[in-house]
Amino acid sequence: MNDAILIIGAGVAGINCALNAAEYGTKVYLVDDTPSIGGMMARLDKTFPTNDCSICIEAPQMYEVDNHPNIEILSNTEVRKVKKADGGFKIRLVKKARFVDEDVCTGCGACVEACPVTLPDEMDGKIGGTRKLIHMPFPQAVPNVVVMDPDCRFGRMQDKGACVGGCVVDCSQCRECPIALCLKACQKEGKDAIKLWMGNKNIDIEVNSIVVATGIMDAKPGEGLHGYGLLENVITNMEFERLMNAGGPTAGQIIRPSDGKHAHNIAWLQCAGRGLATGVPYCSKVCCMIAAKQVIITKEHDASVKATVLYNDLKAYGKGFWDFYRKAVDQGVRYVKGRPYYVSEDQETKDLTIRYEDLESGEIKEEEYDMVVLSMGLVAADRNKKLAKVLNLELNELGYFKEKDPFLAPLETNVEGIYLCGGATGPIDISESVVQATAAGIKAVTAR
Repeated sequence: MNDAILIIGAGVAGINCALNAAEYGTKVYLVDDTPSIGGMMARLDKTFPTNDCSICIEAPQMYEVDNHPNIEILSNTEVRKVKKADGGFKIRLVKKARFVDEDVCTGCGACVEACPVTLPDEMDGKIGGTRKLIHMPFPQAVPNVVVMDPDCRFGRMQDKGACVGGCVVDCSQCRECPIALCLKACQKEGKDAIKLWMGNKNIDIEVNSIVVATGIMDAKPGEGLHGYGLLENVITNMEFERLMNAGGPTAGQIIRPSDGKHAHNIAWLQCAGRGLATGVPYCSKVCCMIAAKQVIITKEHDASVKATVLYNDLKAYGKGFWDFYRKAVDQGVRYVKGRPYYVSEDQETKDLTIRYEDLESGEIKEEEYDMVVLSMGLVAADRNKKLAKVLNLELNELGYFKEKDPFLAPLETNVEGIYLCGGATGPIDISESVVQATAAGIKAVTAR
């Protein structure tokens, strides 16, 4: 069991798969195409149905992976070529330049403070989150190293006030930059971690087997869905998750994007966009429990907050899930079986009015709220299509990887030696991901 394995995707599934495989003495390459491991779980506030701190669970595992002698983390790295050879696989990886030396950077943040450009954060921008052109992915990131936006390095952010990119000499030809403020700040700290001349690096490895753990993404609402993108106080459940998070842009304060005031009357719209041409065509399994978690935590923040959940069907399929829903009801959360039609806004107060059909009475009703949360579904990772071509794997019509046989050969693929786990196969919660990760890791370690 000493043959190496490659795990593609370093979310909670990839991390647990790596830890389990490494305990058998197997060399593990843990690859992720983002600057830090951790995946979606690292950005959540709590996990259901226990409401345990998400990062408190995952951060120790991230630290363990980073320090395990049998695991090599390759962040910011893509899988470009895979070829069957000698019963295993020859693989070409490309480590994308982060323009920072990972061995030298200590994550002190001096370069971040020196950067003159602040942009809306990709995840948190709608709720006030910002980042610099050079930034730490999140406080507990592994590796705990900053990364520079390639648009800054290649001169595409000059109109935003970037200091880098105005030089007539390409960074790859120069080793002493007189204009980069981040570089100067780093040197002032006694380090020399900023490497503007850094390029992509090819890495060739050979492994016995591969585990695909590419994870899932939160669906993005279509423009105008229940006012999203048009009305400031209509946000998604992932954006609300970041509002609740003490490490989020509002330090855990549940406030309205329009005016920064605390929201005291909030509605959750379940299955938002489901069945529409631009929506998720299936049930994502976890949205009902995500909403239950969010209303419970909201009430824990402030018991006086009015929380209403408009739903069509209630999915409580896992252990303790129904009790979790009952806990929300017992705390005063109002569940209404209703179908929302549209959301309108009072232009002065920015309060929102939901017009909906009460499915139990058949009546059309209107109710006013401070904020509306759209419970969006989960969709396949956007990297699946490209990766499927590289690995010669099949995707189903929804963009997830196909199992060889869900009953007789679970987590296996049509290519011998390549296995699946977590969100690579479909919508899934954290506990299921961990179970699948353990199973896939054993399959990969024992493959011959």
